[in-house]
Amino acid sequence: NGYYDHNAGAGTYSGSGTFSLCDDPKDLHSGANLISFYALPENNSISNVMSSIEGVATGVIGEGVASSYIEDNGWIGSLSNISPTSGYWVIVDESCELSLCDAVLTPPVTEYNLHTGANLISFLSFGNIDIGEAIPDDVEDYITGIIGEGVATTNNGGEWIGSLSKFYGGKGYWVMTTEDISFSFELNTLQRKSSNNYTKETLDGYEYNQSSKQAFYFIESVENIEVGDWLLSFNGDKIIGSRQWQGYTTDLPTMGDDGNIYSEDYLQIGQIPQFKLLKDDILIDLEGDIPAFEDNGMFIVTNL
Repeated sequence: NGYYDHNAGAGTYSGSGTFSLCDDPKDLHSGANLISFYALPENNSISNVMSSIEGVATGVIGEGVASSYIEDNGWIGSLSNISPTSGYWVIVDESCELSLCDAVLTPPVTEYNLHTGANLISFLSFGNIDIGEAIPDDVEDYITGIIGEGVATTNNGGEWIGSLSKFYGGKGYWVMTTEDISFSFELNTLQRKSSNNYTKETLDGYEYNQSSKQAFYFIESVENIEVGDWLLSFNGDKIIGSRQWQGYTTDLPTMGDDGNIYSEDYLQIGQIPQFKLLKDDILIDLEGDIPAFEDNGMFIVTNL
């Protein structure tokens, strides 16, 4: 249909619908990875799809479903099959590669049916596309925000504000809606070259782990801040998020405790994070009206 291009990069397309990620696997980092699948094998059971990382993966979390891997027992839980239209948190003990062989591409024009609230979905194409270009105009006003792995964007009157600017093939997304909607992605401006990874901002000496429980605080202004300074989120003395100030509303990620050891001492639901400004290597405490943490929370903070 014009969307599949064997020179696109992310895997190989045979022309018959079979897609191989054997030679181009998904790179997973230790901890929580928010991913999706635009191609799946006919046997889409969790044990088959996750077979290449068996023993390294400890759990897979979908929207309202989950399964854990138990040695000698296999995958146990309510999540039994992987859907191409859903996103998933895949929890792994160490960096690894997830390979899929003989998978079948899902048509990227597949319809999504979203309910009011938070929906964990996929992006059904390799390559990438701007958020505003991909979402049809007739449903865009009903989507208030989108959350990816450590990045987010909020809909400000049709203008998307935040660190998340594109949908990427192979990533998962929480889409927040004000009512039930149905749509298919518009892919006329899809960039087909292999670019299914965005680069996470890091700050030396202030590293933190990605958690499957996260919130984003969209900060509009900070006294005495300058472009290039950093905003940091803490729980006590534990760093749980960071973002560099770009001179306009900035989304500060804040990680919560999801029960895994990598998120130990992160925020519990209802706790309030502490925000700091890193300026000229000096940490400055920030004060303001800061909402309590909740999973997938998206908050506007007017001034700190």
